[in-house]
Amino acid sequence: MRRGIVLALFLSPWLLLLEGVAWADDPLAVARKAVAESDYVAARPALTTALEAGGRSPEDVVEIYRLGGIVEAALGDAKAATEAFTRLIALSPRAALPDGTSPKIRRPFDAAVRYIAGHGGLEVKTETASQPPTITLVVVSDPLNMVAAARAVFIVDGGPERTTDVEASERTDVVLPPGRRIDARIAALDAHGNRLVEIGTREVPIVIVGDAPAPIAPPPPPPRKPPVVVRAAPPPLYRRWWPYAAASVAFAGATGYFAWSMRSETDELDRIIANSVPHRFGDARAVEDRARRDALLTNIGLGVTGAFALAAGAMYLWTPREHVETRVTAVPVRGGGAVVLGGTF
Repeated sequence: MRRGIVLALFLSPWLLLLEGVAWADDPLAVARKAVAESDYVAARPALTTALEAGGRSPEDVVEIYRLGGIVEAALGDAKAATEAFTRLIALSPRAALPDGTSPKIRRPFDAAVRYIAGHGGLEVKTETASQPPTITLVVVSDPLNMVAAARAVFIVDGGPERTTDVEASERTDVVLPPGRRIDARIAALDAHGNRLVEIGTREVPIVIVGDAPAPIAPPPPPPRKPPVVVRAAPPPLYRRWWPYAAASVAFAGATGYFAWSMRSETDELDRIIANSVPHRFGDARAVEDRARRDALLTNIGLGVTGAFALAAGAMYLWTPREHVETRVTAVPVRGGGAVVLGGTF
């Protein structure tokens, strides 16, 4: 218990110091304190800084113009005081000064009230559309031209909060992303980015109900590329098969001729031997020599023809040919993808 009391006593000065630093960092808080102490000279630059820094809420903006009118009137600038009070009444028509306020301050305030009574205050409204999802800021009345931009803050189907700023006109359309439910709020901003009027809150947003976004169709499969044909350089003549094939055909024909001649001469020799009376020995010997010669040429022809045939077959097998390059391609299909293998098998 004693430790807790000691710790609280130790921390209290530091907490007060931190609070004082935070207070000093806020120019609007500095201006409030200065006005409460009647230090209007110090309050004037603090109010200017608070307004021009931007990011203020509608309540803060109203407070800045209220204090600004009081400060300017107290310092003797009635025109600046009337302008500040006019903006105050345009934003908050029910604003009033406390009883007992100095006539020096009340006179510009009353002038501002009369001006707004004749010209109207700031009035905006919203319109929505679902196709496409759109929230529109409509400026009904803005006699002081205070609205410079529109800011939409929205959440689509429970997603993250997003913000869009659009330069303002009489009708400022803010197109939102599609979704089943869009929770939005919109604000009219001044030239410094302060919020003059807000319609909708985080707790009570403007709801836009739309259709679900259309499903994204899978991309079409890529077009099939034609096969890549690789053409080999033509080989030299001695590496081609057809000369050897032609030679083997020629030698096969010659070999067949000599084989037929050998057979004919053998038959003739057999007739001479069978009927040797009218023939001389030299006739049989000549026919036999021719038969032996044709047999030798037939054997040589068979060997050469076989050699050329083997060479033709070998060259045919070794000759490079056109081949089709095999490709592997991934293509999307319903529910996933597929790998397609193409080529020559």
